[in-house]
Amino acid sequence: SRLAPEPVASASVGQVYRGVLRDGTEVAVKVQRPQVLLSVALDLYMMRSLAPTWQRINKLNTDLVALVDEWGRGFVNELDYRREAASTTAFAAAMRARGLDAVTAPRVVDEFSTGHVLTTEWVNGERLADSDAGDVPRLCGVALNAYLTMLLDTGVLHCDPHPGNLLRTTDGKLCILDWGMVLEVPTELQLSLLEFIAHLSAEDYEKVPDDLVRLDFIPSRYGAEQLRASGVTASIAYLLRQAAQGGGPKGIQRRVIQEAKDKYGADMPADELRTRMRNDMRASMVADAAERAGISSTTADVTQKFEQLQRENNYFQVPSYFVYMSRAFSTLEGIGLSCDEGYAIIPECYPYLAKRLLSDDSPRAREALRTLLFSARTKGGASGGRGAIDVNRLSSMVKGLQSYAASTSSAEASASAAAAAEELLSIVLAEDGSFAQSLLLSEAAASLDAAARVALTSGFARDILTRMPVPAPISVISEQLLAPDEDDAQRAAALASLLQMVRARVGAPSAHEAGAASVLNVDDAAQEVGRGSLRLPAVASLPSAEDLMRARDTLAPLARRAAELAQQVGERRVAIARTATRFGGAGAGAQAERLRGRVERAESVVARQVGTATIVGFEAVQGAFAALDRGLAAAGRIQRDAQTGAQHDSRGEPK
Repeated sequence: SRLAPEPVASASVGQVYRGVLRDGTEVAVKVQRPQVLLSVALDLYMMRSLAPTWQRINKLNTDLVALVDEWGRGFVNELDYRREAASTTAFAAAMRARGLDAVTAPRVVDEFSTGHVLTTEWVNGERLADSDAGDVPRLCGVALNAYLTMLLDTGVLHCDPHPGNLLRTTDGKLCILDWGMVLEVPTELQLSLLEFIAHLSAEDYEKVPDDLVRLDFIPSRYGAEQLRASGVTASIAYLLRQAAQGGGPKGIQRRVIQEAKDKYGADMPADELRTRMRNDMRASMVADAAERAGISSTTADVTQKFEQLQRENNYFQVPSYFVYMSRAFSTLEGIGLSCDEGYAIIPECYPYLAKRLLSDDSPRAREALRTLLFSARTKGGASGGRGAIDVNRLSSMVKGLQSYAASTSSAEASASAAAAAEELLSIVLAEDGSFAQSLLLSEAAASLDAAARVALTSGFARDILTRMPVPAPISVISEQLLAPDEDDAQRAAALASLLQMVRARVGAPSAHEAGAASVLNVDDAAQEVGRGSLRLPAVASLPSAEDLMRARDTLAPLARRAAELAQQVGERRVAIARTATRFGGAGAGAQAERLRGRVERAESVVARQVGTATIVGFEAVQGAFAALDRGLAAAGRIQRDAQTGAQHDSRGEPK
């Protein structure tokens, strides 16, 4: 019924007007400029004609024609407003389906939209980059998680997140505008990017060359091993470590210059300082390449390697898909830096990564999860085992899951924490199992076993056992099959650290608890009993009515929570039973796996025979637990289908 005569926003390809429909709905109407396709086509033709010459003159690996074609695809698609309408609607639906209710997109009014006119509901809000609201840092996290979800999950990435297209709505949500330019991300590329982000988060830079090859940043004539042999890995690792510290390009530059000044003196002229910095970087590359190649450290050898690197330093190219992807995430980093000058986009990816890897059961996601949970120092040592989970990384992953819930939900913080706890519980108690559940159960079983054996061979228990008369064969078997090794020590230490974290998270005891603890301290109590002087604290007075009312108010929420937990246990009784069964199987499997390594290294024939027989026993126990799990699964299916009247055979399978 009404359309403003003047545009509220203007761009190279169109203008946006504010209007009102007959039913009173406020709308934004985007109208395309006439003949804009002709102008875009002419620009693309000129760029495509000049691209080969520019590439040849500058000796670039990057296929500039492919880059121009990718730009052209995006520009031409942006002119079809029907595609933009479909992308807008699809994004909003995808976010709702994933429970990301803190991010949205305008609702498209289809009856008033065409290929050159797009009508959406008007969104009241302000630019995220210009807002001074207290929830802007949270919404920056919302934006990053939304873009990671697009990139690594939905496979359709919004490629134009400039500050004008990211709004903070009046109800505290993030609204993403202008869906004309999107990038379709195939599954293979998604998995490669997921692995790359996992390796960056785990600081596993040795695997980055493989990632760069898979992501097409390295020309086909090179390979990951050739890249490593060049010494480039050292410079890549250095730059990525700097990037992880935050502050964007300016922050990296500031830290690098400060390091050089600390090394060479603050009074050194800028030109000479830059020369020294370049030489240091080249020297680290030469040293890395020489070490990998087994070259001695003589001056002649190092000089020869340095000259070779100078001739073969053109390893990289820019893949065509990266044009829009880099634009999207560099804009997000810029908005983050506007809120926090120390903002670091790589660590900020961790919450999404935790959520994704704990719920994705694909083979490559499994390997990425291993990368995150097992650090270099906790991987199998001399014993040849797989090593223990890094407790700090496990703790970071749990915190990341909670951070993801908090940054993608519009609910209160307590509700977000509850949602994260519920999600973690659903992973641990997944009725049908998952790789994450299997990994956690196996590690828990192995850690408990390791802690028990470490305890039996240390301190008071060791003193008792060493005094007991044990036949020589049994002593040899015990030493070669049961004695803790490096993996066991790692797991026992990890379990102790985890328990310490749990105690720290529970917090300091209240004054009443502290008083009770001091009175009932085990050591003190033992001494008091020995002297016959242990006394209970005197009760000063009977509780008043107000005390009883306060106690009732305190206990009522606890009672409600206990009832909720009881209900959840009832609802998940099959899942809990199956998880407990899998834990038993994981324990037997962990024992069998540990003994296989011990049998291979055992010097005693008797120890090998006993170990082999014990492995067979544990495998039988593991098989029995697996059979029990299948039985519980069948019982669960019968229970769920009881009300539907579905018929089952003797194995619980539907007829």
